[in-house]
Amino acid sequence: MAEEAPVARKALTARGTRTARGTPTAGGVLAARSTGGTSLGRALLLAIAVVAVSRVEGVAATYYVRQTVGDDRHDGSSPQTAWRSISKLSTALHAGDTVYVGPGLYREQVTVGNDGTAENRLIFIADTTGQHTGDPPGVVMVTGADPVDEGIFVADSAPGVYRAEVRERVAGVVEMDGDQRRYRRARDTKEHLLDKLPEPDVVARLPSTHFYDEDTQVLYLHTSDGQPPSTHEIELVHRGTGIGMTGKHYVTVVGFTFRHMGDAGISFFKGSGDGIAIGNTSYGSRQGIRVYNATGILIYGNTLFRNDNAGVYFAAQSTNGLAIGNVAYENIKGVRWSSQSVNAVALDNALFENLEAGIALEDADHALVRRNRVVRNAKSQLLVIRCEYGSEDNCFEIGPQQLTADFVFVDHYKTLADYQRGKHQDLHSRVGGCGALPEKVDVGKLHAETMAYAERARRLLSEAPESRSAEKAKEKEGERRRGWFEWLFSR
Repeated sequence: MAEEAPVARKALTARGTRTARGTPTAGGVLAARSTGGTSLGRALLLAIAVVAVSRVEGVAATYYVRQTVGDDRHDGSSPQTAWRSISKLSTALHAGDTVYVGPGLYREQVTVGNDGTAENRLIFIADTTGQHTGDPPGVVMVTGADPVDEGIFVADSAPGVYRAEVRERVAGVVEMDGDQRRYRRARDTKEHLLDKLPEPDVVARLPSTHFYDEDTQVLYLHTSDGQPPSTHEIELVHRGTGIGMTGKHYVTVVGFTFRHMGDAGISFFKGSGDGIAIGNTSYGSRQGIRVYNATGILIYGNTLFRNDNAGVYFAAQSTNGLAIGNVAYENIKGVRWSSQSVNAVALDNALFENLEAGIALEDADHALVRRNRVVRNAKSQLLVIRCEYGSEDNCFEIGPQQLTADFVFVDHYKTLADYQRGKHQDLHSRVGGCGALPEKVDVGKLHAETMAYAERARRLLSEAPESRSAEKAKEKEGERRRGWFEWLFSR
């Protein structure tokens, strides 16, 4: 590898810090890379695992949620006395507590109400295997959308436009029988922002758009094909975030699937810090994962797609943000840092077929970009605005109308060679040979499975012997723990 650019080295060495309690931060582990060779290796993976599941053996309490047999009148302290609703978790968890959420479709949200500590994190785990809850394996899906009776819509004056009175505020519209990308909000379109068309006129002009008039509580939508809503399976987005927090610290979220939120599947919001999101899937929202004015957030091994803004978005001075080993496709931007979110790390991500850029660095100095596969993003693979950064060992692939790197308002580089000559970055990066890209999620299949899960699982549980007990799960704890580390090392 070529010698680190001075700013990149500064970004690395600045991270060799410890928390007030003396525990190395995830960023501090990364600092070792500046003197420890070209690969993070097992040391980083082990550090992530330790931080993510810190002091599991000594947690204050373990809770369970099961859509199959749970009951919110229970205490949630065992698989047999599990809660049914994840909303119970908003205030239930305290420092050191862990919750296992069984498979199923949850049309609700969690607002984290308490802090963790460096030694005792709050840990939310989607139990997709059912090994902790005793449920049959399945997806743990959290959605911000609800079904609607498509028959309430009536034709409006413009062709393809339909309207209905909806009392609850609508943050989005989605056709579940399509690719499940949310309709665009009329207020976010070029036609409204630049051409100054009124929102109802935008909806009349553009398919797959909507406008919710909060004064009259009327929703206007233009279906994807102009056909009546009754020919589609429509859901309306009402909830903002799947698991969200404001000013909370040391929270870990593992293995959930989020879809169709008003804002994001996971939100680390103002004043939050030292949060971790591992192995989640998030699609059809404003952004897959939102990090806003939150520090030291690690986003690792997530799959993020078809979000209106970005797969993961670090904004508003979200310093020391790390995006490692994620997959992001068909978002506007794959991974994005902006507004003085300095000391970014983008490492080992697969970023492909996003509608603008794979990696976006916008007023976010001291960024480190390494070993990413950035492939066929529609406008540019790397977008840089007023940002000092260091980039190396990446793999780029572009199409006929795409740029390798776009320095907006300044320079635009079609080829890697032109970019290397112009900016002296990515001198050891390559064009092509990026390897097979991850398979895209089949959202239709996923929807069918999650809708049918509860009934199928209850039937299986009614036929199963008592061997699906918490005692058996506890006896196999060591085996499961080994499975977790093996999965992490395989990343």
